[in-house]
Amino acid sequence: MHLEIRLKTLTPLWTGGVDQTCDRLHETGLIGSLRWWYEALVRGLGGYACDPTSENRCPDRNGDHCAACELFGCTGWARKFRLRVLDASKQLILETIPADTEFTLEFVELRPIQPEEKWLLVKSIEIAARYGALGGKTTLKPQKDRYKGVDYGIVQWIEMQPEITKPEIIHYFQRSDFRGGEGEFPDLRWFFFLKDAFLGRVQINSLIGLSDDGRRIIGHEKYQQFLRGRRGGKNQDAVSKKIFSFHVAGGRVWGYAKDAHMRGEIIRQIRQQLGDGKYTVKTGEEVLNEL
Repeated sequence: MHLEIRLKTLTPLWTGGVDQTCDRLHETGLIGSLRWWYEALVRGLGGYACDPTSENRCPDRNGDHCAACELFGCTGWARKFRLRVLDASKQLILETIPADTEFTLEFVELRPIQPEEKWLLVKSIEIAARYGALGGKTTLKPQKDRYKGVDYGIVQWIEMQPEITKPEIIHYFQRSDFRGGEGEFPDLRWFFFLKDAFLGRVQINSLIGLSDDGRRIIGHEKYQQFLRGRRGGKNQDAVSKKIFSFHVAGGRVWGYAKDAHMRGEIIRQIRQQLGDGKYTVKTGEEVLNEL
């Protein structure tokens, strides 16, 4: 497989380094972001994707691995592709990608990749480009100052060659060597996406049940507990928050809930924060139906 996807940065694309700087392109950081969206899409379509950071990560006791690990790799099973990030002249990019830059994600097949995997990979990137964000520092949004902070990882979809049509995904996920399971991991069905909208830091804090400065918990509704995650400590791991807001290109808000009922409550609360406006709201189920 030689698959190329053309994108354009609307903000800098942060890939991150081991010293928390971004002085060069780190493909592994970008692949981690791609995998996150891939996992959410797999779950949204009824498949199983493990959490590669948990104790229940692949492979399982039988040596099998989930749909995401099948493509992206896990212990004892190498990733099926090599990612190359190219500039407009098809030269390898080794530096951070600044805003307003066209670039290409080139996927070079190292081992046979199934048509279903190619389709899932393309659609994961397309969803992230059209509705979400790619790369590092996106989970901090909004951050830094009281209002909006700095945007990272917003890209624009340009084109993909060759064209990939929708395969028989349900049959693919029914293969016996893919484990089944339940969990509170990102599932695209329970995502929400707002276009032409922005929530400032104070608004986000209010929504997730924190004081204006974010230092005190003041709300204890189930949706607030889920959205805000938690800070790590000696006896517990950190859990990322579940809602993100970007100011660039007219505004973009996205996140996810535990289930459809919680998602509906979150959308209702967001509408109260935003008031009347020309913004649009899509659920993950609507996005899935458009694939």
